[in-house]
Amino acid sequence: MSDTTAATGPSSGYRVRRPLTTTELTALRDRIDTAPTVQDLLVTVVVGVFGALLDDLGETVTDRSPDDRVDPRQYAIPQTQWQAITAAATNRANAFGDAVTLALELTNLMPAVYDDPAIPVPDLTGRDHRPDQYRLEFSRDAGDEIAACEAHLTALAGQYGTGSATYRMALDSWHRQLAGLFSTRLGAATTVHRDGLLSFTVVTEPGLVYGVIFHGQQRRCTSGDCHAVADATPPGSAEHPTWRPAHTGAAVLDHEHIPTYPFGAPQPGTWTSHS
Repeated sequence: MSDTTAATGPSSGYRVRRPLTTTELTALRDRIDTAPTVQDLLVTVVVGVFGALLDDLGETVTDRSPDDRVDPRQYAIPQTQWQAITAAATNRANAFGDAVTLALELTNLMPAVYDDPAIPVPDLTGRDHRPDQYRLEFSRDAGDEIAACEAHLTALAGQYGTGSATYRMALDSWHRQLAGLFSTRLGAATTVHRDGLLSFTVVTEPGLVYGVIFHGQQRRCTSGDCHAVADATPPGSAEHPTWRPAHTGAAVLDHEHIPTYPFGAPQPGTWTSHS
C-alpha cells in the first residue's frame, strides 16, 4: 500500500485524486470487519473513504447538509483500491445475506477510479463472513418441477443431440440457476417454490425474492418474408397447426409454413433469473 499523494485539485479534474494511505486502509478494513448491520456497513465504507479524501481539503463528511451532498464524481482513488474496498465490504455483507444489494449501492456511492499500475492491490481480506451452515428448502411441487426441468433437458438432448447449440444453451443456463441456489451469499436459508411450467420463485432469508423462469422459443415460420408464429401447443393438430401474425400488421404469406422447430418436439429455451 502506498502513502504517496497523487494530483489533487482542479488540475487533476477532481477535487481530490489520490490513493488512500496504508493507515487509512487499515482503519477502514477494521471498521468494515466489525460493522454490525449492512446499513452500518454501507455508512462505514462511504464515510471512511470520503472522510479521508475530504480531510485533504480541511473538510469533513459532517460538514455537509442534505442540500450539499458529496458528489462522488469529484473524487477518485486507484482502481485497485476501489476493487479491494468493495470486495471487503461485500464479503462482510455475506454475514447479513445482502452482498448483492450492498454491491449495487457502493457502485453508485463510491468515488471515481483511475488507473495507476504503481499502486499495489491492498490486502483487505478479513475472515469469511458467510454462514457456517446453509439451509435450502424446496416445496414438494418445486421438487416435482425440478424433475420436470431435468426431463425436459433429456428430451432436448434426444431431439437435437447433446452437441447441439439448442441443448447446450438450455443445459448451461439451467446449471447456472441451480448453482445460484447454493450460494451462501444470500443468507443462511433459501426457499424455492414452483411458479408455473419449468419455473420457480426463490425467497432468501434477508427477503430478496426472485424468479427462475424458463423462456421457451416460439415457433416461427422460417421464411424471412413471412412473420407468422404458432404457439408452443397449437390449437390445431401437428398436421394442421394454427398460425397467426407475430404482431398486429405483420405479414403472413399464403404458403406452407416451415416451423423453426417441429411440432411435437420439446420446446427449446433457456432459464434466466429476474428480481
